[in-house]
Amino acid sequence: MKENLKLFKKFNAFCLSLLMTLLLFGFLGSCSRVPISTVSVSIDSPGPNLLLTKRRIEDVKLAISKHNSIALSAYDELIREADALLYTIPNPIKGKVKIPLFYSKKQHIQQMFSRQIGTDALSAYTLALAYAFSDNKTYADKSYEFLLAWMEHCTGPEDGGDFWDMLMGSKKGDTPIVISYHFPKFIMAFDILNGLSAISEEDATRFRNWLKPFVEYIRSYDPFLPNNHLSWKALFLLTAGRALEDVNIFYEGLEIIRYALRIQIAKDGSMPFELIRKDRASSYSLMNLEELVQAIWIAENHKVFNLRELLSIFGGNVRLTCRNFAEFLLDPTKWHSRYRLIIRSEQIRIPDYPSDWAWVFEIPLNWFSEDEELTRTMRNLIDNRIYGKYPPRSYTMQFSTLLFRKF
Repeated sequence: MKENLKLFKKFNAFCLSLLMTLLLFGFLGSCSRVPISTVSVSIDSPGPNLLLTKRRIEDVKLAISKHNSIALSAYDELIREADALLYTIPNPIKGKVKIPLFYSKKQHIQQMFSRQIGTDALSAYTLALAYAFSDNKTYADKSYEFLLAWMEHCTGPEDGGDFWDMLMGSKKGDTPIVISYHFPKFIMAFDILNGLSAISEEDATRFRNWLKPFVEYIRSYDPFLPNNHLSWKALFLLTAGRALEDVNIFYEGLEIIRYALRIQIAKDGSMPFELIRKDRASSYSLMNLEELVQAIWIAENHKVFNLRELLSIFGGNVRLTCRNFAEFLLDPTKWHSRYRLIIRSEQIRIPDYPSDWAWVFEIPLNWFSEDEELTRTMRNLIDNRIYGKYPPRSYTMQFSTLLFRKF
């Protein structure tokens, strides 16, 4: 009981410290003021250069030529998925992207539109990846067919909140968050096709012009809490800045992710803004870690190396978050008990098997080799599993084995 009281007091102190920090730096309304003046951004370097790079393409092709079993299995799964998509038809939203709140009577509408966007975005991305690793132009042409359908039919974003949502300060509905976590796959597909010269300059210009209204909309979006919604905004702006070759937008994404890293992570690596989501505390922690590691990966691909070990104002960092999440996967009951006064739910989401959610470690396994215990734990949790198109609860880390694992 004393331990629980101590934890509760620590969380209250965390919230109070955070509020004071927010007030001190004037971040209640905006988070774009964090200065990053010492980094160099190669925004117009030859692509692709988001999650996938030319060097990675070469490394995978080399591994396949040497009959590496993991590389071959991951590649074969990608090609099977891409082949199936050659016979599908894009299903773009016609008109504005206008999405109501998930936590409302219109939840079914939110889910319908989210699935519609996510399905086509993932299709475009899967086909672009297949082209990158196979050099088969058929996949590139089909990927662009999906992008073109959305450019022709989807005209821009629009607030999805109704009158009552507006009174509660949620007039945007879920339009910005759904765009933030699904559109990066459209952008990554474009980055691959454009970087490998699979589309013309005219096609690239058309995509950029189509994307710009969505970018400006997300730039104007200020999440109520600096939780995973803020991280999604950062990831979207990093990918969009790259696609538009706009240094200011990319910098804005960097500033936001740096801010997120500074205030989201507690000293023990947990993420209190996700823990307060009750039964979803574990899955939202997974979601935010997914966003953070991808944002750092993209930043490092653009020569920004000051984020991986960045300490939060509470003494936490991504390394500690990886360790904390590994502890959850190893013993969900113990993890739940540790934070139950914050979570305030008798049940939390847990995977059927620890490896179901361990895909989030595919990126960090490239970073912390000197931390032998953490590296060994993450690798054991993955358990030689190959992650393809549908890693459980992943939003944007599909085919993570092919993209990130060392062969």
